[in-house]
Amino acid sequence: MWNIRESEHYIFHYHGGSHAEQDIIRIIETQENCFEYICEVLDVKLDKKLNYYLCNSPVEVGEFYGDNEPGNGFARMPDEIYAVYNKDIKCIGYHEDAHIISYNTLAKPPQNFIREGLAMFFDKTWWGISNFAWVVYFLEKNKLPRLCDLIENSNFHKYSYIITYSLSGAFTEYMISVFRIGTYKEFYKNLGEDFNLCFQESFGISFDEAELKFIKYLNNISISKDIFEIIERRLEMKTFK
Repeated sequence: MWNIRESEHYIFHYHGGSHAEQDIIRIIETQENCFEYICEVLDVKLDKKLNYYLCNSPVEVGEFYGDNEPGNGFARMPDEIYAVYNKDIKCIGYHEDAHIISYNTLAKPPQNFIREGLAMFFDKTWWGISNFAWVVYFLEKNKLPRLCDLIENSNFHKYSYIITYSLSGAFTEYMISVFRIGTYKEFYKNLGEDFNLCFQESFGISFDEAELKFIKYLNNISISKDIFEIIERRLEMKTFK
């Protein structure tokens, strides 16, 4: 059985006696702020409420997903979000909400790279470290894949999520900063299977050209060595290939 608490844009479901129940006021405030910001940036309006299921563990999330693989969170159309909220893991914030809001108001593009890129554009960080810091680190270590290799969904999952998610988020932020959100929204809405053609028609340059410009931009970003040391410590704590 779930306890239920409604807010302006959400119906929160949580277990009695859980950490989510203890923190529900803060969770509501956090998600309402995220909802408002996402809608303002995308200039969209979502009239229905989102059902937010605050789970006790990654195992529970995996059970709801259906593959029984532990996970921290996922979004399910048309209006459901499942996320772990316990003492150690608090998987709330922008990411899953950005998925559901964009899918309902814009489109759901075929490419994982694009879908996760927009969600990570709103997240800004992975493990509290900026997307750009991760990408510059991997670039300097010669571990950054070609963007064209990540457009195929099967290839996207061959790399560590640390790379693919931070890279997609940083590239999306770069494209939005250069071409503005209106142009990016039209690209996102009209994107089909022929990715390169859609990209060229939307931005007036090829995907390869955009990648070259993106790399040139990254080469001029200075990241503190202290941040790189934190990244390396975090990588040592996790399984990373």
